[in-house]
Amino acid sequence: MAACQRAMLAETGRVEVRLNTVFTDVVAAEGLVRRVALSDGDTVEARFWIDAAGGAFSDALGCETLCGGDPRARFNEPHAQEKASEAVNAVTLIYKVMPGFAEAVEALPKDIEPRCWWSSHFPAMSCVEYPDRGRDCNMLPTMEGREMLALGYAAAYAECMRRLKAHWHFVQTHWPEFRTYRMTWIAPMLGIRESRRVLCEKMLTENDILTGLSGQCDPDIVAIADHALDRHGEGGGCPELAQPYGVPYRCLIPKGWRNLLVACRAAGFSSIAASSCRLTRTMMQIGQAAGTAAAIAAEHNLELPDLPTEPLRQRLRAQYVELEWPRPMELSAHLENENPSTTERKTTR
Repeated sequence: MAACQRAMLAETGRVEVRLNTVFTDVVAAEGLVRRVALSDGDTVEARFWIDAAGGAFSDALGCETLCGGDPRARFNEPHAQEKASEAVNAVTLIYKVMPGFAEAVEALPKDIEPRCWWSSHFPAMSCVEYPDRGRDCNMLPTMEGREMLALGYAAAYAECMRRLKAHWHFVQTHWPEFRTYRMTWIAPMLGIRESRRVLCEKMLTENDILTGLSGQCDPDIVAIADHALDRHGEGGGCPELAQPYGVPYRCLIPKGWRNLLVACRAAGFSSIAASSCRLTRTMMQIGQAAGTAAAIAAEHNLELPDLPTEPLRQRLRAQYVELEWPRPMELSAHLENENPSTTERKTTR
């Protein structure tokens, strides 16, 4: 996927990708980001900026951020707690196992105990089969979100690696059918579901999600989503939604900023709303909306909050972004034309 994305960016002839580079300083004034210093020694100036870094960029600029469970009075959400909490959606380190080996339980490294030292019991696991017969092992969860934030990323990853190995040893010990499997891959990054959230012109809440597209009155929806309200580690199950809901463009505009958009899990979501719209597929949609908005603003010499949203929505529709539900017939036809196997599967059924 990363190689495909780099190839697509290279095709434009207008995009420079710098890997292993972070910002070291930011300069801003009167709601405008002016320039950014990078760890490779360069300084970058631009008219528009998009924070796709989990809110770290917005935080460095001094944008107001939220972290943890919102009190009910903040957004009037039906399932919010009365008081603010420190609960942050949990973290997972995914690993893959493959079959076809001699039956055995893989040995644990000597410095890792065969017990769950971080909780009263080992967590449940989502175990999904790949086309190559391997299995995706997703601990639910590996670490609570607040613990990850307290440890810092590097220490959290190292601790999750230890927990992962203890978990796999537990699975093989208690389920003999996994003894012919071996761990063959560990994700190079933690699956972080939530951290900080930027206070934006519009905050998507549980009320918007439960209302759904048919009841939302927002004229500036730039992405739709339908994942369940999925607060790992907080109990309450994973209630499915009756219909999709929309993410408004205003959820990408930090309060008081004129040339900055947030297109990541740190966008304008309540903690409960973030548990649903945090999926990569939705982040890709709001990223596409942010980039398209910046392009239109540049074309018409506008500041981002002043952008008329219907031209933005029209541009996104032209890019085959789904903004309505049920799905328009024209979009369905396009998707089937782009992916003939979809039609073939329907025919064979």
